[in-house]
Amino acid sequence: MGRKLDAREYKLLLNPQIFGQSPNLDAANTFWAQRIRQIVQTADPEAGPFENNGCRLIRFWDTSNRDLGDNDLILRTRQDTTSDFVANGVQRATLKLRMPDQFIVATAWLAKPEDEEAENVETKFEEDIGPLEVLARPPGEQPKVVTPLKLSTRNRFSLSSGIDLTPNDPLDRFDHVLALFPGVAELVCVSAEQSDLNLAGGPLIHEYVFKGSEVALVEGAKAKFTLSIWCFDAPLKQPDVAEMSFVVKTDGGKMSGQVARQAYNLFNNFQGSLSEIIDQDHTSKTSLALPDRGPR
Repeated sequence: MGRKLDAREYKLLLNPQIFGQSPNLDAANTFWAQRIRQIVQTADPEAGPFENNGCRLIRFWDTSNRDLGDNDLILRTRQDTTSDFVANGVQRATLKLRMPDQFIVATAWLAKPEDEEAENVETKFEEDIGPLEVLARPPGEQPKVVTPLKLSTRNRFSLSSGIDLTPNDPLDRFDHVLALFPGVAELVCVSAEQSDLNLAGGPLIHEYVFKGSEVALVEGAKAKFTLSIWCFDAPLKQPDVAEMSFVVKTDGGKMSGQVARQAYNLFNNFQGSLSEIIDQDHTSKTSLALPDRGPR
């Protein structure tokens, strides 16, 4: 039967040019007041702005042959930092399996089952929901995002397992990934002589994250909002990626039709109201951060 769905996360990629250098809580809440509040008030007139912010260092990893990415796997390391991006916490490695088939993802495993049962790893089974769009590549032209006339969603399912690393835990070869996440052996076909493949890192990401805003939905459900802004390679510069998202948790793996419909309508209202500032060139922030994403 597999895992029960923990939550549904609705994600909207925005044009990062609308945010200036040095993102901060005041700027995030100015954006909320000018563009977001009028949308969420239809669901919750009392919804407030973001209340807290944080800074993190993030990097995505893969082999030169894309052994992880070609098998729907994403490997990320992340550290909490001070406001000037000095690491002050433990580095966490997270591996995510993400694909459209719910049952494949629900029955997969990544970390050691005994570690998952003992809660030595943080494992989540979620549904990722974004705009229904594809990245088209017209002959002789730059790729561009194409959306349907009627707004809708693209749904994928993700299983993620996160493990805290000690300073002595290496993570620069494929066999290190297998040691941390042995379930990868069932998902990636790599011969024995290739098991020591080196990992390549994508750009160092300086992430500004703003949280704490909640919108009350029907039946006591809540939509919890996050604004994430990425600056590649260096902070205090024009952002490279901006994403607004909200999470709605399930009730023991279930969600009523009323809650699902309200969240769906809310997300489509965001797509319509923010259409002129949605990123028209990319469909995923992760794709921009992988080692093989091309020149910046």
